[in-house]
Amino acid sequence: MDNTISTEMSKEWKLSRETINHYESYFIDTIKPIIKTNYLSHLVTTIENMVNDKRMSVFLRELKANEIEQGRIRGLLASRTFRLYSIVCEPINIKRRATTRYHPSGAIIYYNSCYDEKTVRILIAHEIGHIVNKELLDKTDDSEQTANLFTYIAMHDKNVFYKEECARFVSKSDMQILNDIKNICPI
Repeated sequence: MDNTISTEMSKEWKLSRETINHYESYFIDTIKPIIKTNYLSHLVTTIENMVNDKRMSVFLRELKANEIEQGRIRGLLASRTFRLYSIVCEPINIKRRATTRYHPSGAIIYYNSCYDEKTVRILIAHEIGHIVNKELLDKTDDSEQTANLFTYIAMHDKNVFYKEECARFVSKSDMQILNDIKNICPI
């Protein structure tokens, strides 16, 4: 992180250099490697949710009919496909810009639906900062300042990704996309 930026953060948000360095290191060393493994995450999440909804309705029907044996329930709970914690982002008309509500199996980030996409991304990143504080860093002193710090680090990482790294993933033409697929995934 640029020294000027961290100095400004320290001054503006009254955060120590140690806190800033800790959050930056945590993001780079712990979160970013996981982000890099979530290829096509929007598509994957959409399909995952659709399949999850379908299977969950079957599961609930079977559960209601008492047709599920305990072994199957244990198997579901042990698999990585059964989510015990989920984060849902929900656009709604609220007076606040955004807020997070926790429940036993996750969190719902509610954000004001009147904002543009850039603002919404910042609001969601800020709320995720609160979730990181509570659920991953076990911070009892969750603050707006550390949520802002997390927001900066996450948005800066996205900015660098879009400005510098995305060029490697962009094809020069539609034909190149097709040729790449044919070469990489031959029938």
